[in-house]
Amino acid sequence: MSAELTLGHPAVSQTDLIIAGLVLKIHGLEEIKDSGRPLIVLIATHGRKNKMQSMAPFAQGILGEIASHSDRKKDLIVVTLDQRNHGDRIKDRKANLSFDENPRHLVDMAATTTGGYHDVKLIIDFLAPYLFPSGEKVIEEFVAAGISLGGYVTWLTLRDEPRVTTGINIVGLPFESLHRVLGPRAESFGLQFQPPTYPTTVKPILEPAVDLSSYKGKRILTMHGKDDPLVPFARGKEDIERIKQSVEGEGGDGKVEVWLQDDTGHTCTVEMVKKTADWILICALSDHTSGHKSNL
Repeated sequence: MSAELTLGHPAVSQTDLIIAGLVLKIHGLEEIKDSGRPLIVLIATHGRKNKMQSMAPFAQGILGEIASHSDRKKDLIVVTLDQRNHGDRIKDRKANLSFDENPRHLVDMAATTTGGYHDVKLIIDFLAPYLFPSGEKVIEEFVAAGISLGGYVTWLTLRDEPRVTTGINIVGLPFESLHRVLGPRAESFGLQFQPPTYPTTVKPILEPAVDLSSYKGKRILTMHGKDDPLVPFARGKEDIERIKQSVEGEGGDGKVEVWLQDDTGHTCTVEMVKKTADWILICALSDHTSGHKSNL
């Protein structure tokens, strides 16, 4: 990932941690060890064919932006990990490829996204007892953010994990939109979007009856490149609009903000990193109240 995503901020500490075999990098832990502020944890997940270390510039940029706000009420650390079958966890390189080289691409994407969500849950369950076994610090809230494949993981986490109420998606879409992205992609390679490309047994996973109330109270920033050819915003627009209506409708106290960047494809940009930091500052690091107003 591009070094420009550091936003020119200095390097931050990286602490290794292993939870039941899951290797993590904790960014920014040393910098806040003597602070008395409450702690927020951002779990940041990378895209397909990337790895944990590729998220280091992203984490550095976020933490640098946050550190520049000395009036913040809480501290932040960033946790990164290799997604399943990525980085040091890779077992099958073909499984990470698209339909032109991997006709099982849809199933692999669905399984990797679901596995990523379970990894996030594991981190939420066990990060505190591993990092702070004597209660040295209390983790007040977990925030999820992800790029591309990590964006799908973030959306799935926001839908199914009630402990995560703040999330940032970058060039991904809701998990329930995945088949709408991969159907046209399969057909562009001459495949029919039916078994075995789209097995009937995976259809209930990708096209469930979604209870939109599960998004209630969530504070979601979703960012997309207007010219994204790989994961076009249009493929998930209807799902995002339904989620937004549910979150912000009568009695709703959450927020869904959609931002599309001009002249941008399938990439995480400097502007997206800045907006991610702003969203975290507003929604998780301040004494926010329901119905907060974003200045993005």
